[in-house]
Amino acid sequence: MSRDGNPPDRRGDTNWKAILGIAAGILLVWFIIANAQQVEVTWWVFDTSTSLIVVILISALLGAGITYFFTRIRHRGNASRDDDRRRRRPDDEREEPRP
Repeated sequence: MSRDGNPPDRRGDTNWKAILGIAAGILLVWFIIANAQQVEVTWWVFDTSTSLIVVILISALLGAGITYFFTRIRHRGNASRDDDRRRRRPDDEREEPRP
């Protein structure tokens, strides 16, 4: 805090996550536009012809969804482990400080 009680000016901070996200989005759009031809896609039981744009978008969405899903599982797992550690050692079992 400054002398007048206001928080310090933070205009110098750069939000690198936002910048990298925007750059990744621009590269993805450029990559999609550069690969706009028709392709043959083989699924498990049938074949289809579609634009490569659709294939890239589906792949990007699946990758983002899988990343989000596994990130949520990891964070949820860490929180439950922390709770287990707290439960294993009740207050009455904690060591008393030595004099």
